Amino acid sequence: MMEINELIEKYQRGEASEYEKGLLETWFNRYYENQPLEVSIEDCLDDLIEVKLNLDSRFKKPEIRLWPRIAVIAASLLIILSIGLYFYKNTAKQPQPKRQLIAKDILPGSNKAILTLANGTKINLSDLKNGEVAQQAGIVITKSAEGELIYNAKANIPSVKEYNTIEIPKGGEYRLRLPDGSKIWLNAASTLTFPTSFKTRDERRVMLSGEAYFEIAKNQKIPFRVQTLKQLVEVLGTHFNIKSYKDEDVVKTTLLEGLVKINKNVMIRPGEQAVTTGSGDHAKTVISKVDTIPAVDWKNDAFIFVKEDSFKSSMDKIGRWYDVEFICDQDVTADIQLAGRLSRRSALSNILQTIELSQRGKIHFKVEGRRVTVTN
Repeated sequence: MMEINELIEKYQRGEASEYEKGLLETWFNRYYENQPLEVSIEDCLDDLIEVKLNLDSRFKKPEIRLWPRIAVIAASLLIILSIGLYFYKNTAKQPQPKRQLIAKDILPGSNKAILTLANGTKINLSDLKNGEVAQQAGIVITKSAEGELIYNAKANIPSVKEYNTIEIPKGGEYRLRLPDGSKIWLNAASTLTFPTSFKTRDERRVMLSGEAYFEIAKNQKIPFRVQTLKQLVEVLGTHFNIKSYKDEDVVKTTLLEGLVKINKNVMIRPGEQAVTTGSGDHAKTVISKVDTIPAVDWKNDAFIFVKEDSFKSSMDKIGRWYDVEFICDQDVTADIQLAGRLSRRSALSNILQTIELSQRGKIHFKVEGRRVTVTN
C-alpha cells in the first residue's frame, strides 16, 4: 500500500515521470476498457482518493459505508498496481537487454513545417524567428510563438488566384489560420495546399494529404471544401477531423460539431464518422456512430489506442510522430490489439516500454537509429 500511495501522490504533485504516467494510464484504462474512452487517469484517481479517505476514516468511524462501485474499483486498482509495481521493482534489478531499447532516446515531435509560396519560394518555419514571414498579393503572413502561421488580408486584395502549400514532416505538427478566420491543426507527415485569399472566390477549397483538424469560420455564401484522395468534404462552419494518408487504404472524416457533406451526397452529423474505401466508381462510404475522442487524440497530445485499430495502424501513428519506421518480423501476429492512452510528449523508449509491458511479453521492440524492429 505504501508503494501505491507514493506513486499516486507523486502523480498528484506533478513529479511522476512520463513512463510512470504511462504505466498508470495503461493499467487504469485496462480496468475501464469496456467504458467510454473519456475516462482518464484523473477520473480513476478521484475514485481511488475518495476510497482512501473513506478507508482511513473507517478506523475512526466504523459506521461509514463505502460506495459499492468505488469499493470494486479500489480493489481492482490496488491489485493491478500491486502486481504492476512488484513486476517493475523486481525486473528493474535484473539485467534487461530488451529494455535497453536505445542508446540515445528519440524525443517526441515538435512544431516543424515548410511553407512554399506561390512563386516557388520555400521557407523553413522552424528556422525563422517569430513575426512577419512574407507578404504576397495583399496578404501578410506571420509566425506566432505558439507555432501558428497566420494569414491576414490587407484592405485591398488583388483578384489574383495564388496558392501556398504547407508541408509537415514526420516528427512535426503545425497550426494555420486562414484569412477568413478558419483554424487548421496539421499532424505529422501532412500537406495542405490552400488559396492565399478567398475574397474573389465562390468557394473556399483546400487540398489535404495526411491528417488535419478543422475549425471553420461560418460563411453561408462561400462554402468551405476539403479535397482529399477519396473524399470531398463540404462544410459551412463546423469542427471536424480528416485522416487521409497515402499509405493507408481508407479516408476517415469525423464530425465533432456542425454538419458536413461527403462526396456531394452523404451527410454526417456530430458524433459520426465517414469511412471511404476504394476509389472512383468503386468508392464506398460507410457512416457510423463513434467515440470522437480517439479521432482527435493527436490534437490533444495523446495516443489513444482502441481495439478496432490494427496493430499496423497504431505503429504507423507512433512512427509518424517520432519519425521512425516500424518493421515487424514474420512471427509477429496481426491480431495484436492495443487499448489505452499514452502521452504524445513522452520519449519513444517510454512509449515502447509501456506497450511491451501491456502485452506481457508477446512483443518486443529493438531500436536502431530510426528503425524499430518488432519481434515476439
